[in-house]
Amino acid sequence: MSEIAVFFSQAILVVGIPYLVWRIPGVRHVVPLVVVQILLGLALGPSIMGRYFPDLWSILFSDASLQRLMGSSWLAIVLFTFLTGLHWQTAELKPMGRRFVWMSVSSFLVPCLVGILTGWFIAILYPETLGARADIWKFAIAIGLSISVTALPVLGAILREMDLMEHPLGRMTLGMAAVNDAILWCFLSLFLAGLVGDGGSIESTVMIPLRIVLYLAIMLFVVKPIMHWILGHCGIVGDGGLVAVFVSVFGSALATEQIGLHAALGGFMIGIIIPRPFKHFLIERLEPITVVLLLPFFFAMTGMKTSFDLTSYTILSITGITVVLSMIGKFLGTTLPALRMGESWPDSVAMGILMQTKGMMEVLLLTIFRDANIISATCFSAMMFMAIISTSLTMPMLRLVIPWIGKPSHSSDHGRIKH
Repeated sequence: MSEIAVFFSQAILVVGIPYLVWRIPGVRHVVPLVVVQILLGLALGPSIMGRYFPDLWSILFSDASLQRLMGSSWLAIVLFTFLTGLHWQTAELKPMGRRFVWMSVSSFLVPCLVGILTGWFIAILYPETLGARADIWKFAIAIGLSISVTALPVLGAILREMDLMEHPLGRMTLGMAAVNDAILWCFLSLFLAGLVGDGGSIESTVMIPLRIVLYLAIMLFVVKPIMHWILGHCGIVGDGGLVAVFVSVFGSALATEQIGLHAALGGFMIGIIIPRPFKHFLIERLEPITVVLLLPFFFAMTGMKTSFDLTSYTILSITGITVVLSMIGKFLGTTLPALRMGESWPDSVAMGILMQTKGMMEVLLLTIFRDANIISATCFSAMMFMAIISTSLTMPMLRLVIPWIGKPSHSSDHGRIKH
Protein backbone atom coordinates (compact mmCIF):
# COMPACT_ATOMS: atom_id res chain seq x y z
CA MET A 1 0.00 0.00 0.00
CA SER A 2 1.16 3.54 -0.73
CA GLU A 3 1.65 6.03 2.10
CA ILE A 4 -1.51 7.86 1.06
CA ALA A 5 -3.52 4.64 1.01
CA VAL A 6 -2.24 3.70 4.47
CA PHE A 7 -3.17 7.11 5.90
CA PHE A 8 -6.74 7.03 4.61
CA SER A 9 -7.13 3.42 5.76
CA GLN A 10 -6.14 4.61 9.22
CA ALA A 11 -8.57 7.52 8.97
CA ILE A 12 -11.46 5.21 8.07
CA LEU A 13 -10.67 2.98 11.04
CA VAL A 14 -10.18 5.66 13.69
CA VAL A 15 -12.95 8.04 12.60
CA GLY A 16 -15.62 5.82 11.06
CA ILE A 17 -15.74 2.67 13.16
CA PRO A 18 -16.25 4.31 16.60
CA TYR A 19 -19.18 6.33 15.33
CA LEU A 20 -20.77 3.30 13.63
CA VAL A 21 -20.43 1.28 16.83
CA TRP A 22 -21.85 4.14 18.88
CA ARG A 23 -24.88 4.33 16.54
CA ILE A 24 -25.79 0.70 17.18
CA PRO A 25 -29.24 0.74 18.83
CA GLY A 26 -28.82 0.92 22.58
CA VAL A 27 -25.10 1.78 22.66
CA ARG A 28 -25.44 5.57 22.57
CA HIS A 29 -27.94 5.43 25.43
CA VAL A 30 -25.40 3.65 27.63
CA VAL A 31 -22.00 5.24 26.88
CA PRO A 32 -20.89 8.54 25.29
CA LEU A 33 -19.03 8.54 21.96
CA VAL A 34 -15.70 9.35 23.60
CA VAL A 35 -15.71 6.02 25.49
CA VAL A 36 -16.13 4.10 22.24
CA GLN A 37 -13.33 6.15 20.66
CA ILE A 38 -10.96 5.41 23.56
CA LEU A 39 -11.78 1.70 23.45
CA LEU A 40 -11.16 1.55 19.72
CA GLY A 41 -7.84 3.34 20.18
CA LEU A 42 -6.79 0.64 22.65
CA ALA A 43 -8.10 -2.11 20.35
CA LEU A 44 -5.94 -0.80 17.50
CA GLY A 45 -2.82 -0.98 19.67
CA PRO A 46 -0.21 -3.71 20.03
CA SER A 47 -2.04 -5.56 22.80
CA ILE A 48 -5.10 -6.48 20.71
CA MET A 49 -4.81 -5.83 16.97
CA GLY A 50 -1.03 -6.20 17.06
CA ARG A 51 -1.38 -9.52 18.84
CA TYR A 52 -4.20 -11.11 16.86
CA PHE A 53 -3.63 -9.51 13.43
CA PRO A 54 0.14 -8.83 13.42
CA ASP A 55 0.57 -8.68 9.64
CA LEU A 56 -2.24 -6.18 9.09
CA TRP A 57 -1.15 -4.18 12.13
CA SER A 58 2.44 -3.91 10.88
CA ILE A 59 1.17 -2.55 7.55
CA LEU A 60 -1.29 0.00 8.94
CA PHE A 61 0.60 1.10 12.03
CA SER A 62 4.29 0.91 11.27
CA ASP A 63 6.60 3.38 12.99
CA ALA A 64 6.77 5.51 9.84
CA SER A 65 2.98 5.69 9.48
CA LEU A 66 2.57 6.60 13.14
CA GLN A 67 4.87 9.57 12.70
CA ARG A 68 2.47 10.92 10.11
CA LEU A 69 -0.37 10.72 12.63
CA MET A 70 1.47 12.73 15.28
CA GLY A 71 0.55 16.11 13.77
CA SER A 72 -3.18 15.29 13.82
CA SER A 73 -2.81 14.07 17.39
CA TRP A 74 -1.11 17.28 18.58
CA LEU A 75 -3.71 19.38 16.78
CA ALA A 76 -6.49 17.44 18.49
CA ILE A 77 -4.98 17.98 21.94
CA VAL A 78 -4.51 21.72 21.55
CA LEU A 79 -7.93 22.35 19.97
CA PHE A 80 -9.62 20.23 22.64
CA THR A 81 -8.09 22.24 25.47
CA PHE A 82 -8.91 25.43 23.56
CA LEU A 83 -12.56 24.34 23.50
CA THR A 84 -12.37 23.53 27.20
CA GLY A 85 -11.20 27.09 27.84
CA LEU A 86 -14.04 28.45 25.69
CA HIS A 87 -16.55 26.66 27.94
CA TRP A 88 -15.13 28.57 30.93
CA GLN A 89 -17.32 31.68 30.99
CA THR A 90 -16.90 33.56 34.25
CA ALA A 91 -19.78 35.96 33.58
CA GLU A 92 -22.24 33.05 33.73
CA LEU A 93 -20.78 31.73 36.96
CA LYS A 94 -20.77 34.97 38.97
CA PRO A 95 -24.51 34.98 39.81
CA MET A 96 -24.30 31.52 41.36
CA GLY A 97 -22.88 32.80 44.62
CA ARG A 98 -20.89 31.36 47.49
CA ARG A 99 -22.82 28.09 47.70
CA PHE A 100 -21.85 27.29 44.12
CA VAL A 101 -18.18 28.12 44.81
CA TRP A 102 -18.17 25.90 47.89
CA MET A 103 -19.75 22.99 46.01
CA SER A 104 -17.41 23.38 43.02
CA VAL A 105 -14.20 23.58 45.03
CA SER A 106 -15.23 20.67 47.24
CA SER A 107 -16.06 18.52 44.19
CA PHE A 108 -12.43 18.93 43.12
CA LEU A 109 -10.44 19.02 46.36
CA VAL A 110 -12.07 16.04 48.12
CA PRO A 111 -11.41 13.54 45.30
CA CYS A 112 -7.97 15.10 44.80
CA LEU A 113 -7.04 14.44 48.43
CA VAL A 114 -8.51 10.93 48.21
CA GLY A 115 -6.49 10.45 45.02
CA ILE A 116 -3.23 11.60 46.63
CA LEU A 117 -3.71 9.09 49.44
CA THR A 118 -4.59 6.46 46.84
CA GLY A 119 -1.45 7.28 44.85
CA TRP A 120 0.69 7.07 47.97
CA PHE A 121 -0.82 3.66 48.78
CA ILE A 122 -0.27 2.40 45.21
CA ALA A 123 3.34 3.64 45.21
CA ILE A 124 4.04 1.71 48.41
CA LEU A 125 2.25 -1.43 47.23
CA TYR A 126 3.42 -1.38 43.59
CA PRO A 127 6.68 0.62 43.33
CA GLU A 128 7.06 -0.44 39.68
CA THR A 129 4.20 1.92 38.77
CA LEU A 130 6.35 5.01 39.43
CA GLY A 131 7.90 6.71 36.42
CA ALA A 132 11.62 7.32 36.06
CA ARG A 133 11.38 10.96 37.21
CA ALA A 134 8.90 10.41 40.03
CA ASP A 135 9.31 10.12 43.75
CA ILE A 136 6.44 8.89 45.88
CA TRP A 137 4.87 12.33 46.38
CA LYS A 138 5.10 13.42 42.75
CA PHE A 139 3.44 10.17 41.79
CA ALA A 140 0.77 10.60 44.47
CA ILE A 141 -0.03 14.15 43.33
CA ALA A 142 -0.30 12.96 39.72
CA ILE A 143 -2.78 10.26 40.76
CA GLY A 144 -4.69 12.80 42.86
CA LEU A 145 -5.06 15.19 39.92
CA SER A 146 -6.08 12.32 37.64
CA ILE A 147 -8.77 11.11 40.03
CA SER A 148 -10.19 14.63 40.50
CA VAL A 149 -10.93 15.10 36.76
CA THR A 150 -14.40 15.87 35.43
CA ALA A 151 -14.49 16.13 31.63
CA LEU A 152 -16.69 19.09 30.68
CA PRO A 153 -17.33 18.11 27.01
CA VAL A 154 -18.26 14.53 27.98
CA LEU A 155 -20.55 15.84 30.70
CA GLY A 156 -22.22 18.11 28.17
CA ALA A 157 -22.75 15.18 25.79
CA ILE A 158 -24.36 13.11 28.56
CA LEU A 159 -26.63 15.98 29.58
CA ARG A 160 -27.77 16.41 25.97
CA GLU A 161 -28.42 12.68 25.64
CA MET A 162 -30.42 12.64 28.90
CA ASP A 163 -32.31 15.84 27.98
CA LEU A 164 -30.95 17.67 31.02
CA MET A 165 -28.98 20.45 29.32
CA GLU A 166 -31.56 23.13 30.15
CA HIS A 167 -32.55 21.62 33.49
CA PRO A 168 -31.27 23.56 36.55
CA LEU A 169 -29.44 20.41 37.63
CA GLY A 170 -27.61 20.26 34.30
CA ARG A 171 -26.68 23.94 34.39
CA MET A 172 -25.37 23.71 37.93
CA THR A 173 -23.32 20.61 37.16
CA LEU A 174 -21.86 22.16 34.00
CA GLY A 175 -20.79 25.19 36.02
CA MET A 176 -19.15 22.98 38.65
CA ALA A 177 -17.31 21.03 35.93
CA ALA A 178 -16.06 24.28 34.41
CA VAL A 179 -14.65 25.35 37.78
CA ASN A 180 -13.11 21.89 38.20
CA ASP A 181 -11.35 22.25 34.84
CA ALA A 182 -9.99 25.69 35.73
CA ILE A 183 -8.66 24.48 39.12
CA LEU A 184 -7.19 21.40 37.47
CA TRP A 185 -5.23 23.40 34.90
CA CYS A 186 -3.95 25.77 37.58
CA PHE A 187 -2.69 22.87 39.71
CA LEU A 188 -1.29 21.10 36.64
CA SER A 189 0.62 24.24 35.62
CA LEU A 190 2.20 24.51 39.06
CA PHE A 191 3.00 20.80 39.06
CA LEU A 192 4.66 20.86 35.63
CA ALA A 193 6.54 24.05 36.49
CA GLY A 194 7.90 22.23 39.54
CA LEU A 195 9.05 19.36 37.33
CA VAL A 196 10.84 21.75 34.98
CA GLY A 197 12.56 23.33 37.96
CA ASP A 198 13.88 20.04 39.32
CA GLY A 199 17.36 20.68 37.98
CA GLY A 200 18.17 23.04 40.81
CA SER A 201 20.06 25.48 38.58
CA ILE A 202 19.43 29.23 38.47
CA GLU A 203 17.87 28.68 35.04
CA SER A 204 15.30 26.28 36.41
CA THR A 205 14.57 27.90 39.77
CA VAL A 206 14.43 31.55 38.68
CA MET A 207 14.02 31.82 34.92
CA ILE A 208 11.21 29.28 34.52
CA PRO A 209 8.83 31.07 36.93
CA LEU A 210 9.73 34.40 35.31
CA ARG A 211 8.94 32.99 31.87
CA ILE A 212 5.57 31.74 33.12
CA VAL A 213 4.73 35.14 34.61
CA LEU A 214 5.86 36.86 31.39
CA TYR A 215 3.74 34.47 29.32
CA LEU A 216 0.63 35.16 31.44
CA ALA A 217 1.24 38.91 31.30
CA ILE A 218 1.55 38.83 27.49
CA MET A 219 -1.62 36.73 27.19
CA LEU A 220 -3.69 39.04 29.41
CA PHE A 221 -2.34 42.47 28.50
CA VAL A 222 -1.20 42.05 24.90
CA VAL A 223 -2.86 39.09 23.17
CA LYS A 224 -6.30 39.52 24.78
CA PRO A 225 -6.84 43.16 23.70
CA ILE A 226 -5.40 42.43 20.26
CA MET A 227 -7.80 39.49 19.83
CA HIS A 228 -10.69 41.67 20.97
CA TRP A 229 -9.76 44.34 18.43
CA ILE A 230 -9.24 41.88 15.54
CA LEU A 231 -12.45 39.96 16.16
CA GLY A 232 -14.37 43.18 16.65
CA HIS A 233 -13.24 44.50 13.25
CA CYS A 234 -12.97 41.29 11.19
CA GLY A 235 -15.72 39.28 12.83
CA ILE A 236 -15.41 35.61 13.63
CA VAL A 237 -17.27 34.43 10.53
CA GLY A 238 -14.72 35.79 8.07
CA ASP A 239 -11.39 34.22 7.19
CA GLY A 240 -9.41 36.94 8.99
CA GLY A 241 -11.05 36.27 12.34
CA LEU A 242 -10.62 32.50 12.14
CA VAL A 243 -6.99 32.81 11.07
CA ALA A 244 -6.33 35.13 14.02
CA VAL A 245 -7.92 32.61 16.40
CA PHE A 246 -5.95 29.65 15.05
CA VAL A 247 -2.65 31.54 14.97
CA SER A 248 -3.16 32.65 18.57
CA VAL A 249 -3.96 29.07 19.64
CA PHE A 250 -0.89 27.64 17.93
CA GLY A 251 1.35 30.47 19.13
CA SER A 252 0.20 30.04 22.72
CA ALA A 253 0.72 26.28 22.49
CA LEU A 254 4.23 26.86 21.14
CA ALA A 255 5.00 29.26 24.00
CA THR A 256 3.87 26.91 26.79
CA GLU A 257 5.67 23.98 25.17
CA GLN A 258 8.90 25.99 24.99
CA ILE A 259 8.51 27.10 28.60
CA GLY A 260 8.28 23.44 29.59
CA LEU A 261 4.65 23.27 30.72
CA HIS A 262 2.74 21.59 27.87
CA ALA A 263 1.24 22.73 24.58
CA ALA A 264 -2.21 21.77 25.91
CA LEU A 265 -2.01 24.55 28.53
CA GLY A 266 -1.46 27.10 25.79
CA GLY A 267 -4.66 26.08 24.03
CA PHE A 268 -6.62 26.29 27.28
CA MET A 269 -5.32 29.79 28.05
CA ILE A 270 -6.37 31.18 24.67
CA GLY A 271 -9.82 29.65 25.12
CA ILE A 272 -10.21 31.57 28.37
CA ILE A 273 -9.18 34.99 27.01
CA ILE A 274 -11.22 34.86 23.78
CA PRO A 275 -13.87 37.64 24.02
CA ARG A 276 -17.12 36.23 25.38
CA PRO A 277 -19.40 37.23 22.43
CA PHE A 278 -17.40 34.94 20.13
CA LYS A 279 -17.10 31.88 22.36
CA HIS A 280 -20.43 30.26 21.60
CA PHE A 281 -19.88 30.55 17.83
CA LEU A 282 -16.42 28.96 18.08
CA ILE A 283 -17.73 26.12 20.22
CA GLU A 284 -20.52 25.37 17.73
CA ARG A 285 -18.15 25.54 14.79
CA LEU A 286 -15.09 23.72 16.11
CA GLU A 287 -16.38 21.20 18.66
CA PRO A 288 -17.98 18.73 16.19
CA ILE A 289 -14.86 18.69 13.99
CA THR A 290 -12.55 18.30 16.96
CA VAL A 291 -14.56 15.58 18.74
CA VAL A 292 -15.62 13.55 15.70
CA LEU A 293 -12.65 14.01 13.35
CA LEU A 294 -9.48 14.95 15.24
CA LEU A 295 -9.75 13.35 18.69
CA PRO A 296 -9.93 9.79 17.27
CA PHE A 297 -6.40 10.31 15.91
CA PHE A 298 -5.21 11.21 19.41
CA PHE A 299 -6.91 8.12 20.84
CA ALA A 300 -5.34 5.99 18.09
CA MET A 301 -1.88 7.35 18.93
CA THR A 302 -2.55 6.74 22.62
CA GLY A 303 -3.55 3.16 21.81
CA MET A 304 -0.39 2.65 19.78
CA LYS A 305 1.69 3.61 22.82
CA THR A 306 -0.34 1.50 25.26
CA SER A 307 0.63 -2.10 25.81
CA PHE A 308 -1.30 -3.96 28.48
CA ASP A 309 -2.06 -7.43 29.76
CA LEU A 310 -5.58 -7.90 31.10
CA THR A 311 -4.35 -10.88 33.09
CA SER A 312 -1.81 -8.68 34.92
CA TYR A 313 -2.55 -8.69 38.63
CA THR A 314 -1.00 -5.22 39.03
CA ILE A 315 -3.15 -3.63 36.33
CA LEU A 316 -6.32 -5.29 37.59
CA SER A 317 -5.58 -4.33 41.19
CA ILE A 318 -4.79 -0.68 40.43
CA THR A 319 -7.84 -0.43 38.18
CA GLY A 320 -10.10 -1.80 40.91
CA ILE A 321 -8.60 0.41 43.63
CA THR A 322 -8.77 3.60 41.58
CA VAL A 323 -12.29 2.96 40.23
CA VAL A 324 -13.72 2.47 43.72
CA LEU A 325 -11.85 5.30 45.44
CA SER A 326 -12.19 7.80 42.61
CA MET A 327 -15.94 7.28 42.41
CA ILE A 328 -16.34 7.44 46.19
CA GLY A 329 -14.21 10.59 46.43
CA LYS A 330 -16.01 12.40 43.62
CA PHE A 331 -19.43 11.32 44.88
CA LEU A 332 -18.87 12.38 48.48
CA GLY A 333 -17.07 15.58 47.48
CA THR A 334 -20.06 16.60 45.36
CA THR A 335 -23.13 15.11 47.03
CA LEU A 336 -22.51 16.01 50.66
CA PRO A 337 -21.77 19.73 50.01
CA ALA A 338 -24.81 19.88 47.71
CA LEU A 339 -27.01 18.51 50.49
CA ARG A 340 -25.52 20.95 52.98
CA MET A 341 -26.23 23.82 50.56
CA GLY A 342 -29.92 22.90 50.40
CA GLU A 343 -30.18 20.68 47.33
CA SER A 344 -32.60 17.74 47.49
CA TRP A 345 -31.35 14.19 47.95
CA PRO A 346 -32.11 13.11 44.33
CA ASP A 347 -30.53 16.23 42.83
CA SER A 348 -27.46 15.92 45.06
CA VAL A 349 -27.02 12.26 44.18
CA ALA A 350 -27.45 13.06 40.47
CA MET A 351 -24.70 15.72 40.72
CA GLY A 352 -22.40 13.22 42.40
CA ILE A 353 -23.02 10.78 39.55
CA LEU A 354 -22.63 13.31 36.74
CA MET A 355 -19.30 14.60 38.05
CA GLN A 356 -17.82 11.10 37.53
CA THR A 357 -17.30 11.71 33.79
CA LYS A 358 -13.62 11.66 32.83
CA GLY A 359 -13.20 10.65 29.19
CA MET A 360 -10.86 12.72 27.04
CA MET A 361 -9.62 14.99 29.84
CA GLU A 362 -8.40 11.97 31.80
CA VAL A 363 -6.62 10.48 28.78
CA LEU A 364 -4.90 13.80 28.09
CA LEU A 365 -3.79 14.20 31.70
CA LEU A 366 -2.46 10.64 31.88
CA THR A 367 -0.60 11.15 28.60
CA ILE A 368 1.09 14.26 30.02
CA PHE A 369 2.14 12.37 33.15
CA ARG A 370 3.38 9.37 31.17
CA ASP A 371 5.38 11.54 28.76
CA ALA A 372 6.86 13.36 31.78
CA ASN A 373 7.91 9.97 33.24
CA ILE A 374 5.82 10.45 36.38
CA ILE A 375 3.74 7.31 35.89
CA SER A 376 4.79 4.05 34.27
CA ALA A 377 3.15 2.34 31.28
CA THR A 378 1.50 -0.12 33.68
CA CYS A 379 -0.04 2.65 35.76
CA PHE A 380 -1.10 4.47 32.59
CA SER A 381 -3.00 1.40 31.35
CA ALA A 382 -4.72 0.86 34.71
CA MET A 383 -5.77 4.51 35.00
CA MET A 384 -7.08 4.42 31.41
CA PHE A 385 -9.34 1.53 32.35
CA MET A 386 -10.44 3.46 35.44
CA ALA A 387 -11.45 6.40 33.23
CA ILE A 388 -13.35 4.15 30.84
CA ILE A 389 -15.22 2.34 33.62
CA SER A 390 -16.19 5.42 35.62
CA THR A 391 -17.35 7.30 32.51
CA SER A 392 -19.27 4.26 31.23
CA LEU A 393 -21.12 3.89 34.54
CA THR A 394 -22.32 7.50 34.59
CA MET A 395 -25.35 7.19 32.30
CA PRO A 396 -26.68 3.87 33.68
CA MET A 397 -26.40 5.15 37.27
CA LEU A 398 -28.04 8.44 36.36
CA ARG A 399 -31.04 6.66 34.83
CA LEU A 400 -31.72 5.12 38.25
CA VAL A 401 -32.25 8.51 39.91
CA ILE A 402 -33.83 10.48 37.05
CA PRO A 403 -37.43 9.62 38.11
CA TRP A 404 -36.81 11.41 41.42
CA ILE A 405 -35.06 14.50 40.09
CA GLY A 406 -37.00 17.69 40.76
CA LYS A 407 -38.75 19.52 37.95
CA PRO A 408 -37.33 22.85 36.73
CA SER A 409 -38.68 25.81 38.67
CA HIS A 410 -38.96 29.26 37.12
CA SER A 411 -38.80 30.80 40.57
CA SER A 412 -35.66 28.95 41.62
CA ASP A 413 -33.32 31.10 43.65
CA HIS A 414 -30.27 28.99 42.92
CA GLY A 415 -28.90 31.37 40.34
CA ARG A 416 -28.39 28.68 37.70
CA ILE A 417 -26.32 29.39 34.67
CA LYS A 418 -27.27 29.15 31.01
CA HIS A 419 -25.21 27.04 28.68
